[in-house]
Amino acid sequence: MMHNQQWNVGSVYDTVIHEQDVELYLRCPCCYERKLKEQLKSHIRWEEHVEKSIQDVLLDFYAMMPEQRTERAIAHIIERRWTKKNLAFESEEQHHHIKTYITMHLKMLLTDLRRSENPMYLLTEMTTMIEELGAHLTMLFQVIEWRGAPQESSFIVRKLFIHDEPQLIKSYLHICLLFTTRMFGVMPQRMEVFTLLTGKSYIITPELSDIERSLDYVRVVSRLMQECVSNHQNCLRH
Repeated sequence: MMHNQQWNVGSVYDTVIHEQDVELYLRCPCCYERKLKEQLKSHIRWEEHVEKSIQDVLLDFYAMMPEQRTERAIAHIIERRWTKKNLAFESEEQHHHIKTYITMHLKMLLTDLRRSENPMYLLTEMTTMIEELGAHLTMLFQVIEWRGAPQESSFIVRKLFIHDEPQLIKSYLHICLLFTTRMFGVMPQRMEVFTLLTGKSYIITPELSDIERSLDYVRVVSRLMQECVSNHQNCLRH
């Protein structure tokens, strides 16, 4: 069950809301505004390189048969897929620290999941319409596993974050619940979030009442982001 504060209902906009843009906006509104000005193209954060490495690891992991996913094999693919873009880090010390903790926690997680079946969706971007918002919602799903008998089937959504950022995790859970419920017509059985620098995990079992809260949350965030876009467009006119 998610326990979230109530949000005021905002205006409706006919737009496309992308999960990654919401994450950028919540982390740093100024960074989102700079993205609108296309000033971020020349600078790629180390997190982006690490996220790409994590995606590659997931692809290799699920390409193996369950009996092949030994601790040694998992450690090998993590080391092989780790980013070679060392210059993106502030220092070699920072790089070593980040690699050590992410490698350790990712290996522990995948070892626990080594017997799992191949997911229904793996690193798949999807878009669905949210009629109440007059907007399309787009998400990149890392792992969605279908569970249960056909007449009682549901699914598990699994997401790996680098940092333990509660505001971004809360945002992801709201967007994920709203998206998947509208896309598949049924709520997820649970949503699992893992933060690789800290090793923390968040296991969320949603309830029906959470869907309306998630809709209100996405409505408010989309309104704030649209205001940012409008302000940027007004600046360009002057």
